[in-house]
Amino acid sequence: MSKNCCCTGHRPKGFPFNYRIDKQKHKSYLQKLEEKIKLAITGYGITNFISGMTIGADMDFAETVLKLRDRYPITLECAIPCPNQNLKWKGKDKLRYESILKRADKVNFISERYTTESMLKRNRHTVDKSELVIAVFNGIEKGGTWYTIKYAKSKNIIIEIIDLCNGNKRKKPY
Repeated sequence: MSKNCCCTGHRPKGFPFNYRIDKQKHKSYLQKLEEKIKLAITGYGITNFISGMTIGADMDFAETVLKLRDRYPITLECAIPCPNQNLKWKGKDKLRYESILKRADKVNFISERYTTESMLKRNRHTVDKSELVIAVFNGIEKGGTWYTIKYAKSKNIIIEIIDLCNGNKRKKPY
């Protein structure tokens, strides 16, 4: 039986650095993400990883899992809030999204169509299936990432946080 880990995290505008331009900070963040995923595998026995597939932390998480799949017996599940999630995305992001979906082990649509609740429903779904949550967090206690951290905590799910602010300026959740 597989053990599951999901990711919650920010879209590019939620990062405390320019996500698309600051290559050094982005690389450092991706290294931390890879370390947390390796910890999930070796320390928690996780074999299945669930990505919500939004631009930013979710797709970084998915691509890192796919990269590590060559070295570890793990799978990637994409939990997509609705079929037209990428409708307003730009070309490069759409191509990245499609590439991940083609390589995923499972693709799961949470809702048949977009509603104002689609993203939260997807977040609850991924947490409810998981034993572990990796949270890419900027310290701001509002929005989808903060909601998902609080939801996971209410369900007594283990949370591994990647603190994007390194404890500076913003209050950490724990």
